[in-house]
Parts: sequence; structure tokens; C-alpha cells
Amino acid sequence: MDVRGHGRRGVLALALASAVVAGGAACSGPGEARPGPGRAAGVAATTAGPTGTPLPAPRVTLAEAAGALAGVLGADGVLGAATPRLDAEQRLLLAQTRDGQEALTLAAFNGPAGKLPRHTWGTPSLLVPREQSGPAWFAATVERTDASGGTRTAVLTLVRHDRENWQLSSTSLLEVGAPPPQVAKDAEGYATALDPQDTTVVISPRLMAPLHATSAEEGERGFTAGLIEKGPHTTGFADEIARRTRIEKTACLSYDSIFAASNYPVHALRTADGGALVLYSLIRTTTRIVRVDPCGSDTPVPPEARELTTARFIRDELRIVETQQYVTTVPAKNSGRAARVIGYLGGLTKVTGN
Repeated sequence: MDVRGHGRRGVLALALASAVVAGGAACSGPGEARPGPGRAAGVAATTAGPTGTPLPAPRVTLAEAAGALAGVLGADGVLGAATPRLDAEQRLLLAQTRDGQEALTLAAFNGPAGKLPRHTWGTPSLLVPREQSGPAWFAATVERTDASGGTRTAVLTLVRHDRENWQLSSTSLLEVGAPPPQVAKDAEGYATALDPQDTTVVISPRLMAPLHATSAEEGERGFTAGLIEKGPHTTGFADEIARRTRIEKTACLSYDSIFAASNYPVHALRTADGGALVLYSLIRTTTRIVRVDPCGSDTPVPPEARELTTARFIRDELRIVETQQYVTTVPAKNSGRAARVIGYLGGLTKVTGN
């Protein structure tokens, strides 16, 4: 949208020409997510070799992943059951999170409730890649029930750096009623992690976040049209931005909202149909600037931003930052299908202004 995205569009167009169309890997523009851990070989890595050749030993066993996830979810239930009143309780919960999940958890503590929403968890289905590089990681799908009784399927990603404890890196919620994605597994139940630059799918994992950001800003008129399906978290955002820009102008405000790939890890697994399940985060920054004011009155801070600021009026500028965590299915190359966002969870994580 105008100058702010011009450079990214040019570089991403070049990346598409080489990575999406021709099948080669290319560099992306500023704001692209740092290639995440989980770099691994392709499908061949999870199939047995010649007769009698054993499968490689998994870096993270299914039993280890199950224990780590049970510990994180169990502590969430115990600590979340009471109203956190002590700094120690908050520190314990924060110590179990990192990346986008840490930002969202900290924002919840800084909000008016001062605590996390309560949840109960079902029996998880583990998605553990057999081979991976960088920090160890795995994903899981599990039913999550909130305090009102509503149940959604959550997709969780856990990461462990060196000798540190396992930490929850991201949580997304699948669309209501949507079945969990079908991840390909070998004979022993292990998944296959995709290289960030994998070229067997329509969009390589490393390009998914910046291309999603472009779709969210430019909508159907952008060059990502046809690569990513229309929906509330893609073209729907672009429509919302256009609408808000018109509305805010009548309130004497300049409105702008941009999306960028975060610096949090990107993880990807092979799906049963030969495509990919990609887990990543975006950062949305929305700015409202007070113009020369012919309206003759103070402009109130939007209700959604009041949880993270004591200001009630915009004197000059207000900047709202959201952390958004996504799950997207990317089809195999030459499938004729577009990538589809199937899971999302996000929230405001920072509000600044004067």
C-alpha cells in the first residue's frame, strides 16, 4: 500500500518468479521471517531405505514429546485455575512460553484481567518430525475448551533450545468444525519436516509469511491473487483496511495498517497429499495520526486498544501492534490449487502513542 510496501512487492515478485514459478529458491524482502528451525530432508527421510536399512533415530522421540506437552498443558491447567496474584505465578507461566506465544501471554497479564483465560485440554495428537536441525521442535493438535464450554482444535508448537526446558512457541485455532490437517507419517508415527526453501510445494515455507502479509495488505488486486485463497485473514484484512481508511478520515485521522513477517520461527511439515502444513507468525502495525483537526474535539482511543494503554484520547499518534499466529496448508506444486489459511490466533501485544 503506497511507498511502504513498494520495495517488498518488487523483491517478492522476483522471489515468486524464481521460487514459485521456476521452482528455485530466492531471497525475500525486508520483514521476512527468519528461516525457522526444523530444516530437514524431504519425504525420503521418513521412508525406509533398501531392505533391512533401519529408519534414522528420531531427534525427539514420541514419548519425549508426549511428556513435554503434558507438562506444559498440565501446568497451564494448575496455574490457570487460580487468579494469578503473585509475580511468581506469572513468571512460571511466562517461563513456559517463547516467541509469539510469550508476547501474547505477557499482553494478557498486562491487560485489565491480569491473567490468562482458563482452558481445559483434550488428548493430543503428536506431529513430531523424525529429522530436524536447529532448535528441537514438534507440533500437536488438541481440543481446547474455554470457560464457556466452547471447543476448538488448537495447533501447538513447542521448541527447545539446547538444554533448556520445552516452551510453547505458538498456538493457533483451526476454523470452527474444521478437521485437523492430515500430516504424512512414517511407519513409526513420525512426520517429515520441510526445508524452509522446499520447492516441491506452491509456496516454499520461507515465503509463506511475507506473501501472506502482501495478501493481507493488497487483497485481490495484489500479485499474490491466486496463490493464497481469499478469506478473512487474507483479502478480508485488505477490505477492512480500505473501509477503515475511509471511516477514520471522517474522524480527522490518517489511518494505515501494515503486515510483516515476524522474526519468530517458521515450521513446516509434509502433508499426506504431498503439500505442506506451515506454522508462522505475522506482525500487524496499525497507526492513526491526528490530522489538522477541523472536528473540534478530542479523538478517543479505540476500545480494543484501551486494555494496553491508560490514554483515552489520541493527541497526536496512536500505534497498535498485533501478534498473529497462523496455520496454512500449501498444496504440492502443479496441483492447480492455492494455499489456504486454516488456523489463526492473535491479539494486541503493544500500544504506544501520545
